[in-house]
Amino acid sequence: MKRIFILVLAAAAVLSSCSEWTEAENKDYLPPMRQDDPVAQAAIREFKAGEHMVTMMHVKGSAAEPNRQNQHLTAMPDSVDFFLMSDVDGLHPVVVAEIARVRATKATRTLNVVDYTAIRNVWNAMKEAASGTADEGYYTDEQFASYCRTETEKQLANCIAYGFDGLVVSYLGGADSSAAVPFVEAIDEWHKANPEKLLFFRGYPAYIATIENQTVVSDSDYIIILTEKASASVPISRQVREQLTSGVPSDRVVLEASVPSVADGNDDAQVGATLQVAAQWVMDPKTSSTVKCDKVGLAASNAQDDYFNSPTYKRIREAIAILNPEPENDSENENNDEK
Repeated sequence: MKRIFILVLAAAAVLSSCSEWTEAENKDYLPPMRQDDPVAQAAIREFKAGEHMVTMMHVKGSAAEPNRQNQHLTAMPDSVDFFLMSDVDGLHPVVVAEIARVRATKATRTLNVVDYTAIRNVWNAMKEAASGTADEGYYTDEQFASYCRTETEKQLANCIAYGFDGLVVSYLGGADSSAAVPFVEAIDEWHKANPEKLLFFRGYPAYIATIENQTVVSDSDYIIILTEKASASVPISRQVREQLTSGVPSDRVVLEASVPSVADGNDDAQVGATLQVAAQWVMDPKTSSTVKCDKVGLAASNAQDDYFNSPTYKRIREAIAILNPEPENDSENENNDEK
């Protein structure tokens, strides 16, 4: 694949002096990145239109007005192709406006994450709260099917309401995906009605592929597979291979790794592969032959915590540089050949 140099367009953000931190308020001391350079914006749009490894960032939406730079889509790395947004109920107008702005200025597209696990977790919490009460008998499998369908449709409605470019279907449930049938059916119907929207699958595609007549997996533009606890090349390959069963496309695989949590100790809180290790796995031609798949990019979860590194989004930028390295200088190659 042709290697295309990524312009680092937003390296101007600097940390303010710690001596200025005199108030206990929740403030953002990092200045906003410059967003008004038309030449830089044209260059990043040209880059994204060309052949390159894609990058994705998980981001959180908010019903409140953003008050920190890591909540603004416009302040995130320019060369990221896709923002995968969760928590979008009642999305604030500032965030909605930025979805359109980054699409127009940077060709960055934003997708709404529709998450089966989130629906199931809320149901389980309500069921547990009702235990021993008169409402306990309400929480049956049949009632969950109805609830799941309704909640899925609510999430799907957000895609149109807020101008998202498509959906990320996230399934991290068990191998028995029968309870997720209403979830998948609602998405299938929505996708057929909105074929112009992007569709990504995230999680365990092998489990959803067993659902009869579903097209969510086969129609997905990208299949995002998590590294989870796999921290090195061999277990990552095993993790991916286990999900590339019959009915799962193997020519559009994106690997997802997580940024360690600042609250839990940052580097000491790393779970699974680092973004750098994951990017190296994506770029390693040997893993393509052992797993028998085409790897096309990398996704970063918990991306908002990478903002607090110096420079901002340090891990994500390093991973992008691995995925799309700067081409070697032809004159340097000629000089080397002469030696």
